[in-house]
Amino acid sequence: MNSPQTIYALSSGALPAAIAIVRISGPLAKKALQLLGATNLTPRKLILTKLKPSKQEIIDMALVCFFSKEESITGEDLAELHLHGSLAVVDEVFLFLSSITGLRPAEPGEFTKRSLLNGKMGLIEVEGLADLIASETKEQRIQSLRLLKGELSKKYLKWGKELIRIRAEMEALLDFSDEGDVSQKANNNNLIKKMPNLINKIEKDLAKGAAGTRLRNGLKIALIGPPNVGKSSLINVLLKEERAIVSAHAGTTRDIIEARLDLEGAPVTVYDTAGIRIARNKIEKEGVKRSKSTAENADIILYIRSALDDPKEKALDLSKYKPSKIIHVYNKTDLLENKGQLKKEGFGVSCKTKQGIDIFLEFLCKEVRRLTSLSDMAIGPNRIRHMNHLKETKDSLELALIESKKGKMDVSADFIRSANVSLGRIVGTVDIEDVLDEIFLGFCIGK
Repeated sequence: MNSPQTIYALSSGALPAAIAIVRISGPLAKKALQLLGATNLTPRKLILTKLKPSKQEIIDMALVCFFSKEESITGEDLAELHLHGSLAVVDEVFLFLSSITGLRPAEPGEFTKRSLLNGKMGLIEVEGLADLIASETKEQRIQSLRLLKGELSKKYLKWGKELIRIRAEMEALLDFSDEGDVSQKANNNNLIKKMPNLINKIEKDLAKGAAGTRLRNGLKIALIGPPNVGKSSLINVLLKEERAIVSAHAGTTRDIIEARLDLEGAPVTVYDTAGIRIARNKIEKEGVKRSKSTAENADIILYIRSALDDPKEKALDLSKYKPSKIIHVYNKTDLLENKGQLKKEGFGVSCKTKQGIDIFLEFLCKEVRRLTSLSDMAIGPNRIRHMNHLKETKDSLELALIESKKGKMDVSADFIRSANVSLGRIVGTVDIEDVLDEIFLGFCIGK
């Protein structure tokens, strides 16, 4: 794909800056450089150039680089101008470029879009680039770079080839069963053995998908509990700053206070909620309602209570929440006269003296790593789009396996085709010619 229009845009940060990089992509990129006064161009080499359009004053002394379409990231002729990063310089360059017929300012993401359409990047790589730009933590950066390098694409393309081979064997079994080569290579039992293995691989990736999505979007941790048990104090400890107001008066926190932090490379949003009790007025009632809603949507719930509470006192009803995502924390252990009063379940801490905080944080970080699979070396999906298409692929494969076991190879082949289309939507599309090529290559048909 080659666009008839040439686009340009500032590709570096906000001005003023030490350096401003302007990119030009399209068939007129080289001409634009020449009109700016850059004539002695060596592809892929930065050349110090006096930018002086004909009959105009010098705009800047800049480093200029040109990439032919075969070697550029956009798949088109591409030029870069490394300018001094002043508003006046960039404005003057843009004013000149806008005067050239056939050039226009780029739309948001258009350089990357052209890279995708010209086959320089795959769809997952484009998503990885977007994630990399938006990354806040080390682990997000690592996941994004692995997507950008094509690790996930290569895996799904490999699976796609497996599906093509399976379907090719089915098509051959249906259409060319009188050929000796085909009858020896393609048999129903062989196909039935291949499909469960691929289904199992997809199921493992679907399991990784939830963790990958959490890492990309960030985990949600909700602090809930009765009033005046130290929720605001704990969030201040986690953030290592005085973000929430701490008071001895119950009901100080009326609305949800949220803050972002980095827990060992995973982005986390912590929500300090209003104390949950029988509300005394409409404002407090709304605060309690929001607290419960926040807890329902959280990945981890920190249920905060006072270590001084009477063990017989009725606890909050947590039956609507999954027990696996609840961590019990007992604050104010420094006020206990008898340490034997500490509850066995959960963690005893003191936000005042920091007693027990290290052990609690160690466990919390372990839970974060478990939920985001930071220790898992295999890259998996990290978007709902990936998950949906993988689920469609798995469903189609399971139906294909059922029909294959019944001996209905034609129906099974159609489900295999659907599975391949669903998988192809993650990284690209599969042409019918790929299937025909595989048939002739694998079974010597047409000899």
